[in-house]
Amino acid sequence: VPASKPYLGTSCCPSWSMMVKKMFPEEDKNISSSATPMIATAKLIKRKDLDAKVTFIGPCISKKLEALEEDVKDYVDFVITYEELMGMFIAKKIELSGLEANEAIGDSSNLGRGFAASGGVAGAVAAVVAELEPGRTVLTEKANGLHECVKLMKQAKAGKKNGYLLEGMACPGGCLGGPGTL
Repeated sequence: VPASKPYLGTSCCPSWSMMVKKMFPEEDKNISSSATPMIATAKLIKRKDLDAKVTFIGPCISKKLEALEEDVKDYVDFVITYEELMGMFIAKKIELSGLEANEAIGDSSNLGRGFAASGGVAGAVAAVVAELEPGRTVLTEKANGLHECVKLMKQAKAGKKNGYLLEGMACPGGCLGGPGTL
């Protein structure tokens, strides 16, 4: 950007990607083909153990559709929301507040943890670019909620976002506002 593409769109949100493909098919060439964290993690697990069962647990119901895509279905076995997981715990009478954590989770990056928030992916890219190439600025713009995503793509299609890294999230606030949250 802008040498070969006027702008680049990115997101971990399958609903945003589907919206672009459906409503702006001629703009799909400007959307990053990078795998979402769900897909990248599932592929890594399956490379290490073909017999592993991979379950994605999160707030997103669109991940269920993403997991059925032809190039994904062999890697992700199940997708459940936090709400569905809580229902399973309740059905089995598992009280989480009574359990103690036995090991710390410290192997994820701060930037990676922010992917679920609106602007988190683009923000992480901008931060890494700033670290690798001090003085270089990455123009970013985010949209959350599909109505705002459509408006952003209309602006991009009209050439008003050239030079930008655009990020769309279908849910208000990003995945954190997904319908499967508690």
